[in-house]
Amino acid sequence: MVVHVQQDPKLAFPAYQIKAKTKAELRRYVAEHGLAWLKLQKQRGASGGVMVDIDDTLLNGQENVAHGFEFMKEMYEEASKLFPVHVVTARPDYDHKHCMGMLHKRGFAVPPDRLHMLPGELYGSSTTHVERFKWAAFAKISKQHNGVIARFGDKLWDVAHLESLDTPLKHISDRDCYVFLDPALKGTYSAKLPGA
Repeated sequence: MVVHVQQDPKLAFPAYQIKAKTKAELRRYVAEHGLAWLKLQKQRGASGGVMVDIDDTLLNGQENVAHGFEFMKEMYEEASKLFPVHVVTARPDYDHKHCMGMLHKRGFAVPPDRLHMLPGELYGSSTTHVERFKWAAFAKISKQHNGVIARFGDKLWDVAHLESLDTPLKHISDRDCYVFLDPALKGTYSAKLPGA
């Protein structure tokens, strides 16, 4: 696996664009380095939860664990032994039962109260609702577990501070793989996987 890590000169905080020949290699990198971060935080005695998206983060577009998503599944399993992991998705909440069944069938042990889904009435309406929902979930999980250790997702709104989406992170595209430590998140490791 050949991966290039390039620091982003546009930002004053630690931020890196990750490049590789395939998305599978990028997912492997994020999974391995994300897990290393979590293990280090556990050794330090840190407290907090972990946030993970579903689509293009744990599963591909066909809801399968393939093409590098197996690395994310392994990371999820190991992370669950270290910290409470919450799955936060923009799928509608009226699909909760189906989504739980699908995740369990794919081997993801997700407690029902740790699957956070977009209110059904907001589904498909606007990206602003998704951004606010993801941020509200971050705030809720942070309050519940005294912080969020790490966030993983393929969209910037999965991993960034709500106020950082327009600035200073607006130059990051959906296709980018990007990891950063925004001080506004108070120690949260943010890992953005490559989008579809």
